[in-house]
Amino acid sequence: MSIINDIRTPSDIPNDHLNRVVVATGHRPNKTHGYGHVARHRLTEVAKDWLSYLRPRGAISGMALGWDTAIVDACLDLHIPYVACVPFKGQESQWPEGSQQEYRDYLSKAARVIICSPGGYSPAKMQIRNERMVDLALQYGPGPANAILLSLWDGTQGGTKNCVYYANTRLEILNCWNDFNSRF
Repeated sequence: MSIINDIRTPSDIPNDHLNRVVVATGHRPNKTHGYGHVARHRLTEVAKDWLSYLRPRGAISGMALGWDTAIVDACLDLHIPYVACVPFKGQESQWPEGSQQEYRDYLSKAARVIICSPGGYSPAKMQIRNERMVDLALQYGPGPANAILLSLWDGTQGGTKNCVYYANTRLEILNCWNDFNSRF
């Protein structure tokens, strides 16, 4: 498996990529033009466009601010069931109050909530969550043809890269970064 470079926009998605489970990984707001309403709206619109074309059976989100929650917003708008794959209980505790309330709402609407690690924050728990999301997607059907990683990755170091690299030998990967960036 590898990143599919010839699919640059949602309309380029071939039929054999439809109806899979989508695993979402991507950057937080500091790499997606900020925390403001306009940036969040555009991020969610990109997520909705890709999910509309992919028509997934469901999605798996790591529930971080940014791409992960944009995928959840898109799932809610498009009536796609999603699994909330939470790295540890209290992930949202340092977020602004409004974001914490939205997070609790997202969890209440999830088809399933999975807490990946006990205890509080540690960087290792983010990667445990990333691996769990990919592995979970592969449980929904034999082979990688039943799941796809939908990333929003600019190529830099960090948790998104770690998730993409873990998924690289397991799933096909679509990267929405160029499409997202072209809209700003």
